[in-house]
Amino acid sequence: MIIKFSKITEYVLLISVITLVFFYDLLSSSIGFFDEFLGLLSFFVLLYYIAFKGRLVLFRKEYYVLILLSFIIFLGIASNISAYYKGYKTDLLAVFSDLINFTKAFAAYFALRLFSKHYNSKKVLNKISKYVEIIFYILLVLVLLDIIFTIFPKSKRYGFNSLMLFFKHASRYAFAFSFIFLALLPKHYQKNKGLLFLILIIGTFSLRVKYFGFVGLTLIIMFYGKRLFKIPKLYFLSFICILSLFLIWLFRYQIEMYFVFDTIEDAWSRAVILYYSYIIGNDYFPLGTGFGTYSSYYSGYYYSWVYDLYGIDNVYGISRRYWNFVADQYWPMVLGQFGYLGLFSMIMIIYNFFTLFLNKIKANRDNEKYYYLLSAILGLFLLLIDSTSDAIFTQQRAVVMFIFFALVVNTIDKKHESITNK
Repeated sequence: MIIKFSKITEYVLLISVITLVFFYDLLSSSIGFFDEFLGLLSFFVLLYYIAFKGRLVLFRKEYYVLILLSFIIFLGIASNISAYYKGYKTDLLAVFSDLINFTKAFAAYFALRLFSKHYNSKKVLNKISKYVEIIFYILLVLVLLDIIFTIFPKSKRYGFNSLMLFFKHASRYAFAFSFIFLALLPKHYQKNKGLLFLILIIGTFSLRVKYFGFVGLTLIIMFYGKRLFKIPKLYFLSFICILSLFLIWLFRYQIEMYFVFDTIEDAWSRAVILYYSYIIGNDYFPLGTGFGTYSSYYSGYYYSWVYDLYGIDNVYGISRRYWNFVADQYWPMVLGQFGYLGLFSMIMIIYNFFTLFLNKIKANRDNEKYYYLLSAILGLFLLLIDSTSDAIFTQQRAVVMFIFFALVVNTIDKKHESITNK
């Protein structure tokens, strides 16, 4: 029975990853809430371990993440209560749904970490790489057919056709090939770099600026990673910041198009959302406006009072009639809903994940775990790059990546630091 349960868990993880990466857009009408379901299920698993197990065996950095995440949840609920007593009511369904949406990726990570004794993470990673490679060759054929016969919709970028195949957006296409690259990196890094480069090249057909940034960073870390990981953490982070500033300068005109505006009548929704997040952060310092109120999917679905209050309810993409671009960013949502304290906490969550991966990759430079951890670091950079113009941490793509992170961390030697919390 134990063996059967382990195999069932492994196949459920495999199917979940494949579905969320490659078939989510295609089947969104029927499985559109699959990632929320996984997040809710993971949340119950996490609560079970906290309430009944008592002893959470995790790395210290993961424990910090749990504390910070709990603090953000507290901030969000406190902000909703505070706004309610000021006369601004947010639908309870919006609050609950947004809470699940915000935490689902992190909940999936911790559920899989705490549940790791009941399945073999290495087997799951091997199965993922096996089936992802098959899918890559199928997608490669589709790309070639699409280029020749124009089977799928396309959009013009820089004078060329941007490919997206059956995905809803070219950025989803780019993410799919990014994930293929990360999943196959440990398997092919030493013996078949040509395949990895081919995957990156096919992904560039999306013509997404963010993907170009990911490719540039990936190539640097692939060839110079072992040297970079040897230098002190402060210098490494400084290098990443300098590289990020260079990329911002390189693509400054594209960035200005989205984030700079003269009058609100002519403004792009993304620029308005970013601009008003600072105003809201200042006006509602230090709490923010709470779950389901600003720049999140459910703040549009249940249409938040915040948009009316600040007079941005007539901006295209933010209006009550057409709010499709409300949840087009991540960090403005964090600042608006959870204030500067929440923004700082979220930055520290990412920092702790990054230092966890960095510390472990330094300790595993001479074995195969190095390549898994390299994939994890690159995956975290992928999320950060995408989060500049996409609410990716609240989407199914983040759930997939944090499942992948948990599986990678599970492969590290079980020399955990015992943390007791009840």
